[in-house]
Amino acid sequence: MITESELIDEISAALEVDTNLLSMDTVSTDVDQWDSLGHITILTRLDDKLDNVSERAPELAEAMSVREIWSILNSLDQK
Repeated sequence: MITESELIDEISAALEVDTNLLSMDTVSTDVDQWDSLGHITILTRLDDKLDNVSERAPELAEAMSVREIWSILNSLDQK
């Protein structure tokens, strides 16, 4: 579906921050730009890349870390 690196790239682009500021351990409070609007932008980018994934995984709206987003996306592959 999406690699860890691709996910970090998408979140980085959505938040308009350098990819070096993000890792799998990054949580929303680590990045000033990851506010409610930033989160919507992340979801929009993921929807564009992954065929409206937020419809299949509404729990993405509440995910507050890169690892949590990754886990949710990865669980979709298992279904």
